Amino acid sequence: MGRLVKIRVKDLVDTVYSNDDGKVVYSEVKKQLQENNKVAVSFDTIGALNTSFVNSAFIELLKDYDFNYIKNHIQFIDSTNQINQMIKSRFSFEVNNTKVYH
Repeated sequence: MGRLVKIRVKDLVDTVYSNDDGKVVYSEVKKQLQENNKVAVSFDTIGALNTSFVNSAFIELLKDYDFNYIKNHIQFIDSTNQINQMIKSRFSFEVNNTKVYH
């Protein structure tokens, strides 16, 4: 197993509103997972996220990895209740309602 890598979202993107912002974060997270690292995604200084960003940054990972793998290899830190709830609700919806993914 690799190491734990901290990814600070604000070091990668200036805003967390668009699909393009999310794709930047997705690419970095996926790169670390491909290197068998665990990832701690830090939302330091970020108060809230929208669905577009969460979908592009994290939900897209379901095309590459099953949910249990994601759950065991990615942690979200320095986050607010809104961020936690947004990520949780999006994963919950996709895992429970979409059969396209693993």
